[in-house]
Amino acid sequence: MRRRYAGMSTPTNPITSSITNFRNRLHRAYSKGYGSKLWMGPCWTKIISINRHVFMNILLLHPFLCLDKIVINQFNREKFMRIQIVLFASFILLTTTLLAQPLSLATRNKPATFTIVRPAQASDSQKYAAEELQAFTEKMTGVKLPISTDDKPLPAHAILLGNTSHTTKLLGKVPDMKALGTDGFRIKTLPNHLLIVGSDIRGTLYGVYELLEQFGGCRWYSSWHSVIPTRDTWVLPDTDITGTPAFDLREPFWFDMFNGDLAARNKCNGNAMRLTARHGGHAFRFGGGLGSCHTFNKLCPPELYFKDHPEYFSEIDGKRIKDHTQLCLTNPDVLRIVTSNVLARIRKDPGASFYGVSQNDWRNNCTCPKCKAIDDAEGSHAGTMIAFVNKVAEAVEKEFPDVIIETLAYQYTRKPPKSIRPRHNVMPCLCTIECDFSFPLAVSPYKENRAFVDDIRGWSAISPRLYVWDYTTDFRSYVMPFPNILALQENVKFFQTNSVNYLFEQGAYQGRHGDFAELKAWLLAKWLWNPDLPQEELLQDFFNGYYGAAAPYVRTYFDALHSFYRDPENQPLRIFDNMNSLKIPDEFFSRAFMLWQQAEAAVKDSPALLYNVRMGAIPVRYAHLERQTPNVAPITVWLTRNPKQYDVPDNLKAEARELLARFKEAGDIRLSESMERHSNMLEHWQSLLTAVPPDVDTTAKSVMIEDTLLYLGRRGTWGDTVKDPLAEDGSAMKLYNTHFEWCTSFRFSHVAFDPGTHYKIRMRVRVEKEAGKTGEAFWSGIYDTKNKKSCGGCVRKTSDITEDYTWYDVAEWIPERAHYFWIGPGRFDKNNGTSAIHALYIDKLELIRLD
Repeated sequence: MRRRYAGMSTPTNPITSSITNFRNRLHRAYSKGYGSKLWMGPCWTKIISINRHVFMNILLLHPFLCLDKIVINQFNREKFMRIQIVLFASFILLTTTLLAQPLSLATRNKPATFTIVRPAQASDSQKYAAEELQAFTEKMTGVKLPISTDDKPLPAHAILLGNTSHTTKLLGKVPDMKALGTDGFRIKTLPNHLLIVGSDIRGTLYGVYELLEQFGGCRWYSSWHSVIPTRDTWVLPDTDITGTPAFDLREPFWFDMFNGDLAARNKCNGNAMRLTARHGGHAFRFGGGLGSCHTFNKLCPPELYFKDHPEYFSEIDGKRIKDHTQLCLTNPDVLRIVTSNVLARIRKDPGASFYGVSQNDWRNNCTCPKCKAIDDAEGSHAGTMIAFVNKVAEAVEKEFPDVIIETLAYQYTRKPPKSIRPRHNVMPCLCTIECDFSFPLAVSPYKENRAFVDDIRGWSAISPRLYVWDYTTDFRSYVMPFPNILALQENVKFFQTNSVNYLFEQGAYQGRHGDFAELKAWLLAKWLWNPDLPQEELLQDFFNGYYGAAAPYVRTYFDALHSFYRDPENQPLRIFDNMNSLKIPDEFFSRAFMLWQQAEAAVKDSPALLYNVRMGAIPVRYAHLERQTPNVAPITVWLTRNPKQYDVPDNLKAEARELLARFKEAGDIRLSESMERHSNMLEHWQSLLTAVPPDVDTTAKSVMIEDTLLYLGRRGTWGDTVKDPLAEDGSAMKLYNTHFEWCTSFRFSHVAFDPGTHYKIRMRVRVEKEAGKTGEAFWSGIYDTKNKKSCGGCVRKTSDITEDYTWYDVAEWIPERAHYFWIGPGRFDKNNGTSAIHALYIDKLELIRLD
């Protein structure tokens, strides 16, 4: 029915005239003291407090007071029946509206009238739901609502949480708890009562948060910043809403969203969230110590099996490989070993939802004849993968019928197989790692997006359940501007459309204050629950609540930032981009720098908002500094006649100092997924403050570079720093004989040298030989990363060297900042032989100026 507004005329026809008659007769009843005014009809309704008892008597005793003999004689019976139907519908609506009045839940400076009622045998989350409702109501209104249990008489005014002993009677029927599931809820007003119906797991708690957020205006933007409005009266309108989530697993994998209270208040139930019993615990858990990905080496370790059974592992170009290998998925012994280990892990850690059986985080799938035949027939390497995982899952089901085996549809296994189908207890996990994120996945014309869209639609058609691992940040630099926000909602909708049950949105998970980190986590939380929530309303909500008076400046920056990527086919936004590849001009960051300064000035009198703005500005300050110091690296070695050429302008020193201060203020900030890159960035900024030490010897002809200044890749696997009494300083870098990688390096971006000048580099090393074997002892050189070529090097065989520390010349050349020194153990056949050495020790390098 539509509301009748002032100035709207009533149409003249027999039906409405009859209703008008009825209205007038009720008015006369009102004038004699029976109740308040009543307006009703098929085009309008307005009801103000008519006496319920009086109205019911009128309805029952005189249902058609407005009809007299003239009206009945004027219309035939069919028309008369239509009038009856219209009037009866109006009466029913009137009765319902009269029964559903707004509820005044709390009024400031007045005693509490409502009582919170929870089940006497409430779960921890239902108890917490009552406490949260009580606490936030008090924060809003100053009124502390009492908490009671349903084993006591129903209070005259009550907010009932969960399926209480009173709920069915008040509803008039048993609530459909199955339809609500573990996380869904129903919020319904009744005269003098409010029902929040939900499960004792999370549904009741989520219903309370929905009430507080939608009808109380409460917002939880981050673990440190909430907005709880002050209200003189909290009035709840006539309400009957039901909420259920779009996805079973909702995991915005961002650092701050791991906070249990923040996650629960935003209805996130991810595996990584710190959700205790009061939050309803975890909805889904990956068990057995396997995590959610890359488990082959855990379930069938090459260190344990390769020596005696190389056939268990990948065959590449006719040879079985141990390093960076996968499993031979058609080998029956591999199936036996993996199945046995999976079952053992489930028995040791029962009760989890998922256990992972998936490829390692690199390629090198097995291409033996049996594996290749299946993959060729299926048109995808997922052929052998799903066939193998299905067999593991079949065996697991016999003992653990509720367990789901998760596997990856990732990189080389992402394309679905033609005919093999995942079992009902197998869950493929698709990953968007190759995609463009400037536009929605299904909209971007980038070739990898087109392929991903085809793949997910294929899996959706054949798989009973789907898990998606999506990416929402730049992993090379969390704090680098990454304009992907306007694509997030459509991506979530796309996943929902394609039957994704479990959605994992990986962000800056190792620290706070990445690029719009808190906004992205909050938006994703909202859309993982309801993908249809309007984007612009949510953006305005967050900007105003989180940045306050600074919101206009931050929004101006936000809109401009998202305007640069317009050609994803040729300029995609990828998750491992760096500042040099980011398609945003330098001048933009200069303007953005000023915008954030204005934003800080706008909230200078509010410490809470100022903190949010100061941390929000870090990506711009980072970009501004990085773009101005692309070639500045921490100088650890000085061999130059002119140290001042390596000094840094004062304005850049000030910027580095400010960034370091903000990092110290915030505490938990991580610059990159790589800890090495994170440390290097901080070291870089620190080095800008003291670029030129005061004691540089400009007359020196040479300088020593100790092993502690060298970089070692895969420390602990390829080598390590050890005590060595034979080394001049008692320390050396030891390289193992398990590989011949260029694992040790030293970049000349860390050296202050004279451009255009010839230098020589030599190294002091010793070799422990393997008895009875000959071959290469080591190889070393200088590499030019800019021009991708060698600048010189040396190779030594075991027959040409002693086992004592010896100086070896590596190269003479003209250094550039893009060059680096490298060394590795000598080359050997990894598949059919072993190294000719036991270990290689590096004591130090010497750099000598020749001009």
